[in-house]
Amino acid sequence: MAFNGTGTFLRIYNWVTDKVNGVPITASRFDAELDGMATGLSNCITKDGQTTITANIPFNSNKITGLGNGTARTDVINVGQVQDNQFQYLGTTGGTADAYTLAPSPAITAYTATQQFTAKISATNLTTTPYLQVSSITSPTTTAVIKKLSATKTEIAVEASDLLINGIYDFKRNSTNDAWIVLNPEKAFYNLTNLTKATTTTQGLTYLNNPITIANNVASPNDIINFGAGTYTTSAGNQIYLPAITKKIQSSGVWTAGSGANGLDTGARAANTFYRTYVVQNNSTLAYDIVFSVSYLSPTIPSGYTNLGLLDYALIRTNASSNIVASKWDVNDKKIVLGAGESIEVFNSTAGSGNAIIVSTTESLEFVVRTYLQTTGLGVSDLAVYGSEHSSSDPNDTVLIGTNNGFLTTGGGSVYTSDGKIYWKNFGIGAGVGNQTCKIKSIKIRN
Repeated sequence: MAFNGTGTFLRIYNWVTDKVNGVPITASRFDAELDGMATGLSNCITKDGQTTITANIPFNSNKITGLGNGTARTDVINVGQVQDNQFQYLGTTGGTADAYTLAPSPAITAYTATQQFTAKISATNLTTTPYLQVSSITSPTTTAVIKKLSATKTEIAVEASDLLINGIYDFKRNSTNDAWIVLNPEKAFYNLTNLTKATTTTQGLTYLNNPITIANNVASPNDIINFGAGTYTTSAGNQIYLPAITKKIQSSGVWTAGSGANGLDTGARAANTFYRTYVVQNNSTLAYDIVFSVSYLSPTIPSGYTNLGLLDYALIRTNASSNIVASKWDVNDKKIVLGAGESIEVFNSTAGSGNAIIVSTTESLEFVVRTYLQTTGLGVSDLAVYGSEHSSSDPNDTVLIGTNNGFLTTGGGSVYTSDGKIYWKNFGIGAGVGNQTCKIKSIKIRN
């Protein structure tokens, strides 16, 4: 009879009852009783591991205590192993930069969509196609490439230095695309429209406010601009990190990708011209680059690239010799200050009114101007300089200078405009005008 199906052992005979009833103990009855005990004992779990369990065991809310740590994929795990994260944190990667390996114990036999591991990186990645090979699973270049998520949560290639030596990163499997997604890359994308801006804990110090710096190239200041590494917010509102790059406003040739290469979209470097600066991205490699253009809104973007937007404060000016003007770019104040001996002459004339386009744009600008007026006779003459945001009929709302009796005078001030132009006129010319001149020393983007 043995166990009854609910865990109670049932005997076949009762020797006391048999005695009362005069039933003798026979060999067959004694064997049957012992056979029932043997069957019952055979259904028990032996402590030395001889028994193979044949069905699920309900523990009725009781615990298995003193359990050893699991070491095989089919083992039961201990609470301590879970708390210690033994099966997700896999230590430091092996292999080399861009060819990382991990050897968890127990080994995995295949990649699945639910896998997620954490590891310390042994070497900074140098390319956009590093891979993470786990348990020596074959073909890592096609089955284990590391990618990251864009601001719109689509898979894109990582960038060089997205994985830094000794950095600890989380890798989530996407078996649909045969890739690992690094969830916390150094150069993550954040959508500013969702207010997920960078902080020291979400993207690292490099993603705090760190504007791209601009300077004339020391070795070739007349045609090359240096861009220091920094953060940039694209026209779509995404924050990126632009590595340091130098680009040439070339006198011949075509735009070419890469640092030190030609940067002008079309044509050749011209005299007395403003060039605007655009950040672009290669659609395949996702590498960033720079394009210069005379156009404010319609640059010619190289084939295979996406225009990420205007780097508005990167106004580049050439002089009468077609050389880039030595300047200082204040990236925080969005201002360009022309170097010693450099200025932009707006007009140099006798009495009269007019206007000149300084920068072809609809941006709000502030021009800092210097003015000069020389009279030719008795009486009083003046010179008023102003922008589209001044009142042309109110002398007090202009940059105004005046003098008399053949004297000369100088002055200056700020001109505010949203059409890129400077206007001038004379309210009075009683003393005549031998010469009137206006020059620009600095330009500020006010947007």
